[in-house]
Amino acid sequence: MITNKFDQTLAAIELNAARKLNWDYQQFKEAFSFTVNDEAIEIAPNKNIFNEFEVQVLKQALLDYGFQYKKTVSDGVLVFEQDVQLR
Repeated sequence: MITNKFDQTLAAIELNAARKLNWDYQQFKEAFSFTVNDEAIEIAPNKNIFNEFEVQVLKQALLDYGFQYKKTVSDGVLVFEQDVQLR
């Protein structure tokens, strides 16, 4: 049941980010791929590297759900973890 709730949260995060970018959901899903590892979410661009506007939008969209930016991995993957204070 917890996984289902988190899947719903992840979908809400994706919809929120797509809305903030002013993209439709399908366009968003084609541009980015989300991966969940333990208590972190990794976002990778599917085509090009992130531009600064997209990075800021993604940071805000995940912050809206209690995830904070942690690092960028060398291949351009953004890593977000839940805010320890919100756990």
